[in-house]
Amino acid sequence: MTITEPSVTAATTTVRALRFADKERVEVVDAALPEPAAGEIVLDVKASGLCGSDLHYFHMTPEEMQHATQPRDPAMTPGHEIAGVVKAVGPGVTFPAVGDRVAVQHYSGCGVCETCRTGWDVHCENVRVYSLNRAGGCQDELIVTARDCVVLPDQISFAAGAFLACGATTAYQAIQRSEVRPGGTVLVVGAGPVGLAVLTWAKALGLRGIATDPSPERRAFAEQIGFSEVFDSTDFNIEAVVPGKADVVIETSGNIHGRRAATQSVRTWGTVVFVGLGPGFEIDPVPDLIMRQVTLRGMFVFSVPLMMEAVREAVKHDVDLDPIVTRVAGIEEGPEAFADFAAGSVGKTVIGWA
Repeated sequence: MTITEPSVTAATTTVRALRFADKERVEVVDAALPEPAAGEIVLDVKASGLCGSDLHYFHMTPEEMQHATQPRDPAMTPGHEIAGVVKAVGPGVTFPAVGDRVAVQHYSGCGVCETCRTGWDVHCENVRVYSLNRAGGCQDELIVTARDCVVLPDQISFAAGAFLACGATTAYQAIQRSEVRPGGTVLVVGAGPVGLAVLTWAKALGLRGIATDPSPERRAFAEQIGFSEVFDSTDFNIEAVVPGKADVVIETSGNIHGRRAATQSVRTWGTVVFVGLGPGFEIDPVPDLIMRQVTLRGMFVFSVPLMMEAVREAVKHDVDLDPIVTRVAGIEEGPEAFADFAAGSVGKTVIGWA
């Protein structure tokens, strides 16, 4: 059922949108779409990916959302993995142009502070985040800040472009931050969409990619799309698979046990990159780090320039992210798609428009 929200006088039109109606309940509503202001565009949304972080809010009440680690306005449309076609531009916009295919970096900074001027809007003190404190991509059309856009070549589908707007570029940056050498071995803890993206990048870049996950469904799916070295994390022995342990471990699960396994599975002089969000982790610096000269790195999202680089590299190396997408659901199917995603569906779920 479609619910009509109270009218907003500044709006020129309305669009269909998904909203968190209550804990574990999503509805389709009619949402107001204002005219684009200076520096903004109207995006005809073609794909909006569902991310693991969306599930944190899906399981919260509206009150809990407002007091989360990253507070969220319950009135905002969800969906921070966004791709589409520029439909119109506001005053002063010279890039992107009407008709351009773009993906959107979901952290939108002030644009003038030092961190924004280096492209790292994610660390802006006045950052606005699509789906948290400004409308996200699970709606027909969306107002977007023009400088948040990255042009998508025709070789990249809208679903893959939306994935590059978050998880797939996160995976790319994790590999870059690890400083793994050509031919090196990368172990991924967690074979969800981000972990699968790491494996996809590793394969394209000439690295040996290995993953662990406790879910037999996820392991079977990984094998189905071409990754044979995905092991059960409950009884995994890195030495039996990689004598001397992995050169690099990328931890995507955000689980305390996964984090501990990551530090135990990296070789002497190796690097662990922590990507997954979640509480809890203890480490003994002497045996875990100092005596083995191990480097630990934390990584949070990415810059606009790095997203542009990931898009270029995806084309250059023919990185195929589409097999990771297991469901593309229309906006009217959004409530069901969110429920299936929360129930543990493998692969990537995308709200998509033909």
